[in-house]
Amino acid sequence: MSYRLALLVAVGTAALGTASAQTAEKEGHYGALGVGYAYEYGANDFQSEEGALRSMDAQEFDSRLETGDGFAAYAALGKYFQRGLRGEIELSHRSQDVNDLPGDGAMFAGFRTGGNGQNVVNGTPLGDNNDLGTFGVTAGMVNLYKDFNFDAAGRFTPYIGAGIGFAKVRADFDNVDDQPAVTDAQVMNATRPVSFRILASNDDYVTAVQGLAGISFALTDDLSFDLGYRYLRTGEYDFDAYVNNEVTAVTGEYEVHETTFGLRWDFGAGAPVAAPAVQPTPQTKTCFDGTVVPMGQDCPTAAEDEVTPEELRTVVYFEFDSAELSPAARQLLQRRAQQATDLDIIEVVVSGHTDTSGSASYNERLSARRAQVVRDALVSYGIDADKIKIRALGETKPAKPTPDGVREPLNRRTEVEFDF
Repeated sequence: MSYRLALLVAVGTAALGTASAQTAEKEGHYGALGVGYAYEYGANDFQSEEGALRSMDAQEFDSRLETGDGFAAYAALGKYFQRGLRGEIELSHRSQDVNDLPGDGAMFAGFRTGGNGQNVVNGTPLGDNNDLGTFGVTAGMVNLYKDFNFDAAGRFTPYIGAGIGFAKVRADFDNVDDQPAVTDAQVMNATRPVSFRILASNDDYVTAVQGLAGISFALTDDLSFDLGYRYLRTGEYDFDAYVNNEVTAVTGEYEVHETTFGLRWDFGAGAPVAAPAVQPTPQTKTCFDGTVVPMGQDCPTAAEDEVTPEELRTVVYFEFDSAELSPAARQLLQRRAQQATDLDIIEVVVSGHTDTSGSASYNERLSARRAQVVRDALVSYGIDADKIKIRALGETKPAKPTPDGVREPLNRRTEVEFDF
């Protein structure tokens, strides 16, 4: 592997270690399909292999494989890991027309195409042919990505990645048809640069690396559109080709820049869903005294002869992936704390809960933060800290049971129970 290939892998690996803001983790597997647009490129090495020629020094050449725009396709199967990482196995193919194999201005004028077909050797025109052929690369790669989940709702996700694997390079060149044959003597006796003839239909298997970057847009809960960039580079290939009047070993390297467009489908339990396109129907209501209760539950009555532990029981709700109290929740906790200060409180139990989106371990930590922020608010409003007990129940005791991976507002809550 060349120095530049190793450098690309090192840069990609370093970039994958960059920290990013995280929201709820995706879990499970995914599949991806897409197409790409390969851009014209004119700096790929293509030359005769040193020491491979058996007769004519004049047939040695050092040229560049100048490819035109082309198209690519890819398919992948991957898995999500923690901290925004995901890995995949990918199969891709791209094919580009060969526009030119130019000369160096000495005794080698390149390989005949429409642009240099007027060269003449000893009065014999070399003809004109606009199509040198095609160059195709099929690659099997192992890719590692880093997703940057800046959008808590999961609508768009930038990413970078790097891959390593193997590639099959395939050359199909032919500028021999309808071209007059040129003898060795004509080439040797030429007084000006001579264009060569080439016929190749061969392939080789080589190592390959690639760098990737892009952004994905959530279309549905499980389907995303990917817009990306890809840089692919192969190791050195070599195969035999018919050059002028003999079989010659040729060698070179290939690189390509592509814009890719694809779809990624998530499957497997645990993947968080995208934010709904419209606001959901409210599932809670605020009573006259500031109490927030589910829509189907009655509010407490205005006249209260005696306060009971059940009547002091309080539930506050949180936004998705948040442990911050709303102003209404703080007012409710302050009112409950004032009511409880006149009672002989034995114990206060504060229980944090979450919905089922995200992993179980992440939800347990989130429920602990929600319980802690409510506990701290009660202490600031006059409740003895030694009498408060907190519990982090995560997604284990939902108020409204749901399948895994569902965002449910009624389950994002902290419950406060008073014992006196």
